[in-house]
Amino acid sequence: MPAQPMSKGQFAESLEGELGTFYPRAEKVFDDFGPRLSFDVANVLLHAADKNKVEEVLTLLEEHYEGHLQFQHPDIRGTVADSLGVNRTEAMFVDICTRVLGLQPNP
Repeated sequence: MPAQPMSKGQFAESLEGELGTFYPRAEKVFDDFGPRLSFDVANVLLHAADKNKVEEVLTLLEEHYEGHLQFQHPDIRGTVADSLGVNRTEAMFVDICTRVLGLQPNP
């Protein structure tokens, strides 16, 4: 995680214009996911805006929160691995980047 999480003001400045009418949903996701995941949320939403997939990505983020993250304490949200050592939150972000958005790793 970066030294400081993204603030709500930085999130608004970076995304409000890009997301338009989807911004209120994105702001709720940002709040739900918490500071540890602030840059991850902003990253996938900025890429989603570039590819006209904001609604699809927001839905995936909302579903992941409802089915998984809401049960984790906000201070450690997104860092918990299952009994096999898999962090479902990391896997979800990678899936969104590769499968949904078609992104390739930077060289």
